[in-house]
Amino acid sequence: MFAGLPGIGVGTLFYVLLAFAMPFTEAYRLVRGQSSVARWLRIARQLLHSVSIVLSIMVAERVLLFLLGQAGPESLHPASLLNRGLSGRAPQSIFAAPITASLLILGGVLLTVEVLRIISVARTRRAKVLAGGDEFLNDALPPADSPSV
Repeated sequence: MFAGLPGIGVGTLFYVLLAFAMPFTEAYRLVRGQSSVARWLRIARQLLHSVSIVLSIMVAERVLLFLLGQAGPESLHPASLLNRGLSGRAPQSIFAAPITASLLILGGVLLTVEVLRIISVARTRRAKVLAGGDEFLNDALPPADSPSV
């Protein structure tokens, strides 16, 4: 079993990215008149948690670099995969490679889920058309003639 570094895994990364996206999605709801103070307080709490996660990772990295004598391992730097010259100019970070790996894994998971969702929706539409049922654009949304909840 492989134990990763706490705070930089795919789950944490997903949580932090979603928390940073929450104000933008809520701003859209605000423009539409569907927002509330309670929702903004929840968003502020999630942002505070996300910022504290990012800050704790930054502090942990600085502590580890201090304990290592400020010599971060260059072989772990993702810029060295592209070009050795880039790694010389890039800032040292011992967490750069694990975070890059987490970003790539998260991107792969999200891409896979979206492809499977598109396939599922296409199959559902095809089944409805073959069954002679009405087809509408998004199965997650009710048809336009039904009352909204």
